[in-house]
Amino acid sequence: MISKLPTKILALLVLLLAITVAAYAFFSISDPVSYFISAIFFFVGIIASYQIAASAGFDAALAHFREVIIGSTHVGLTSIKKLSDTPPERLARKTKSSFRFLGISGEKFLKETLEKVEFFRRNKNPKLVKIMLMDPFSDEIDRLSSNKKNQVEFRNKIISTICTLQKLREDGYHFEVRLYPKRPPLRLLIIDDNTTALSVYEADSSGWKNAQLLFEGKDNDDSLAPYFVETFDDLWERGLSVSLDQRSIALKYFSVSDRTQTKVELGMVHGRFQPFHHEHFEYVLHGISSSKKCLIGITQPNIKCVSECEILPHRGTSEGNPYTFEDRKRMITLSLERWGITPDSYEVIPFEIDNPNVSLPALKSSYRQEITHFMRIFSDWEIHKRNLIESHDMKVIAFDTKLSDFMTKNVTGTLVRELISSKRNWKDFVPFGTKQVISAIEKRLS
Repeated sequence: MISKLPTKILALLVLLLAITVAAYAFFSISDPVSYFISAIFFFVGIIASYQIAASAGFDAALAHFREVIIGSTHVGLTSIKKLSDTPPERLARKTKSSFRFLGISGEKFLKETLEKVEFFRRNKNPKLVKIMLMDPFSDEIDRLSSNKKNQVEFRNKIISTICTLQKLREDGYHFEVRLYPKRPPLRLLIIDDNTTALSVYEADSSGWKNAQLLFEGKDNDDSLAPYFVETFDDLWERGLSVSLDQRSIALKYFSVSDRTQTKVELGMVHGRFQPFHHEHFEYVLHGISSSKKCLIGITQPNIKCVSECEILPHRGTSEGNPYTFEDRKRMITLSLERWGITPDSYEVIPFEIDNPNVSLPALKSSYRQEITHFMRIFSDWEIHKRNLIESHDMKVIAFDTKLSDFMTKNVTGTLVRELISSKRNWKDFVPFGTKQVISAIEKRLS
């Protein structure tokens, strides 16, 4: 076969062989057998490629290689460019009927898009605009960078985006938001169920330098574009629903633009925290964001002697109270420590709200200053507690739901306990400290 090769190809192979031998000698290759076997395969590949080109015609072979390298137009791939060459806001201007975005934060892009594109100005159906960001509570923030400082910056960018989206919603823009509990597998932008732009994330890299693939699905039954719609919708179902206004208020302390807010001198939040999950964490951060110092009260502190509760019967059961006061305190402190919250900004205390005639006067006498209780109203039980606290001349600030008398719980302690007992995924619903404590308990019991 070699004898049939043109002189130029033979000369090229001789040159490559000479370079291979010279490289072997110069770099003192430690494994010559593997090195020369690889070189032989490389040469065979060149010869085989030439033979294919010779039999099919050079132009046909070149076209084939181009499709292999760039992507087949049969599947709707129209271009591969740097993100900076085709920025997402330029693509978003084409939006006519629907918009889907999956990313880590994308604050600047989302703000400019929602404010400047005509479709978003007139859209009144939030279901047509779906935005999914990485959950700032996710421990997989660590995978975005090996640098601890950069990890904090990534988290704060997501928080800033959440606050920005809430402001846009207050300004009248309509959209849905969910948080992805892990590092998103792709960055996806889907416009009108037709145009798809996707890229991957690399740790410690600038997203603008990453390659972006553009797919079109119009008039092409074989296009992959519709499949990316299915991919997004599947990821959307796995996303975590959040109350955007609730979360933005809880996290405003971490948003640079909101750090000048007025704070009460001594605030308080409380709960059973069985176990301490993400919405509890959000509630505690709400109290810390709104107070110069925040008391974190753990109710039903003695699980060997829990108080019965007619309004919420499960509060008084052993099944509903598996973790001790010290377990729960450690869940809270480890989670706050992970977020850089200094110990002087909070204090974790037992709080016997089920025995209010003793616990509330004792609370007042222990701190001898006005305590502002922050509460979220989910049911008649919270209304009952608010009345008890106010009856002892203590101030209560209840979160304003705006839409109804009660707030919606997206994560509950009952759900997390059931997931733990059935050995299903519970870790996406709890912060770092809870993972550490429960994992240590399980290891001890195994």
